[in-house]
Amino acid sequence: MDPWPHEYLDLVLFDRPAVESQIPNGPAFAQALRAGYLPLVPAERKEADFRDSLHFLQKAVAAAKGINVQPDMPQRYAGRIPDDRLGPLEQARARLLDAFERDARRLAPLAAARAQVAYDCWLENEAEADPVDAQACREAFETAMAEVDRALAAGIENVYIVFFAFDSAELTPAARQILAEVAEKMKAGEAVRLELAGHADRAGPARYNERLSQRRAEAVAKALGELGVPREAMTVRWYGETRPRVETPDDVPEPQNRRVEITLG
Repeated sequence: MDPWPHEYLDLVLFDRPAVESQIPNGPAFAQALRAGYLPLVPAERKEADFRDSLHFLQKAVAAAKGINVQPDMPQRYAGRIPDDRLGPLEQARARLLDAFERDARRLAPLAAARAQVAYDCWLENEAEADPVDAQACREAFETAMAEVDRALAAGIENVYIVFFAFDSAELTPAARQILAEVAEKMKAGEAVRLELAGHADRAGPARYNERLSQRRAEAVAKALGELGVPREAMTVRWYGETRPRVETPDDVPEPQNRRVEITLG
């Protein structure tokens, strides 16, 4: 059974531009899921696969809201995948869920999200009997899982991301929770230095966005200082719109790119 009820009614309620403009409201893993699912939406529409297009759009909506979005179950495509193709998919999903149980969403949020999106892509293309795209998604899954495995072996989370509203350098409550966790790691001696990197999306002039990314980085540094992190332990940099997480045309707002990345060292 499709887990999304009333989906064709929802088609008039959700649209990709609306999802793209949502302010991120959740951890880095959830927001990376959102960014990963969105490109699948027009790809499926282009093939007139409106059911799967809407399915991926709804998963992007849920991820953007910080809802726990699981990898699809093979039963979603019951009867459409031959047994000899089903085994590797079931094993891959079990491997992914095992990584989640070992805290991959926190220790390797971006790679774990890429792995989940690639798995869902692989599963969907097997159901559509598209071996070329299925293989490409399978390879993307294996690449992402290799990165996840390395992070789990190290056992240390070293990158945190806080997001910002459009044209804003104000810290959200979710951002402050993340900064409190970073400060606790510093106090516990799990890291001795922090590198803060401010970023902006491509909406507006480049020079303005450079200043905005600086304001965001400085806001994070100030908040961490108030939480007891010495300023001399922080390196503060900003890059304007030059280092996006999600590539967009000029003048396009993108919540994933309005951020400060905090690297522990």
